[in-house]
Amino acid sequence: MQETGQSADDAFDMFSDRESAGGIGELRLADGDLFELPGVTGRLERIDFGNGICLHRAELNVREDSRFDVQNALPPGWLAGSVNILGDLDFDGPDGSKHTMSPEIGLMMRVDRPGTRYFLPGGQVIRHAGVTIELDALRARFGDDLPAALDPYLSDDQSVIEVRPLGLNNKIRSIVSAMFSAQATGVGRKFKLEGLSTLFLAEMIDAYCLLHHDGEKTPEPSVLEKTVIEDTMAKITCDLATAVSVAQLADAGGMTESRLNSLFKYETGKSCADFIRSKRMERARELLASRDFTVKQVAAAVGFNHVSNFSRSYRDWYGESPAQALKRNGT
Repeated sequence: MQETGQSADDAFDMFSDRESAGGIGELRLADGDLFELPGVTGRLERIDFGNGICLHRAELNVREDSRFDVQNALPPGWLAGSVNILGDLDFDGPDGSKHTMSPEIGLMMRVDRPGTRYFLPGGQVIRHAGVTIELDALRARFGDDLPAALDPYLSDDQSVIEVRPLGLNNKIRSIVSAMFSAQATGVGRKFKLEGLSTLFLAEMIDAYCLLHHDGEKTPEPSVLEKTVIEDTMAKITCDLATAVSVAQLADAGGMTESRLNSLFKYETGKSCADFIRSKRMERARELLASRDFTVKQVAAAVGFNHVSNFSRSYRDWYGESPAQALKRNGT
């Protein structure tokens, strides 16, 4: 929907009351319309920056399982990065393909044909951002240097369906989190969101091209290295309260930091440091959701000596502070 200078509290619009046949909602991503989905309340915003780039943000409280169809307002010929920093969803493409988004896995996508159906499992909050760029605008920015890894998305055919998963690194998560923060307000709000959207696309493209660049493939780990990585991941997961460095883990495994990181990316799609942080944040969210612990206790349980550092990391990861998460969970 069009940008109208809203405050931070009403930057999204409520879904309107409408349901299509068979209990399947329908969401038309077009400026100026309001929406409601079966079993879902929340806020949705669409901002077209007028330069070929468009931002979609959504914050949804999914009360019960919800299915809905999406009719894309964009004409064929675009590339998008799509990310959840909170919550999970699945969708079926028009070609019958099935895809999942989570706080760990985002998507690079282009879906020209209609017929996409989303499934949102109930009992969760979803915080989502997607940024699209028209292919002409993408080509204008890259000139003759468009990465070959993007070729599957660049066809002039108007019926392309290309959806590929991409592990989310800390930098991408921080950018998306900033889109939901109080910093993205004020008279310059639209400029800030445009800058964040451009930076988000750049980081998604960089991460995607690195993943799909043949020259960057990591040699397959040996049997011994597989055992070391499995043991290291188990150690991290079982002892999140203990601060440990990548250098210490590499030394314990008898390898260099570079090799340890390469093996972690091979096995998990993340560097060792990103893996540690993701496990800490996942555990912190579980503890906060249980409503049995204070923020200080949760911080200590996931290896933070200072609550302020924990709060900053949690906000960067999920787009809300631990105190806000406790309040949302009813504490």
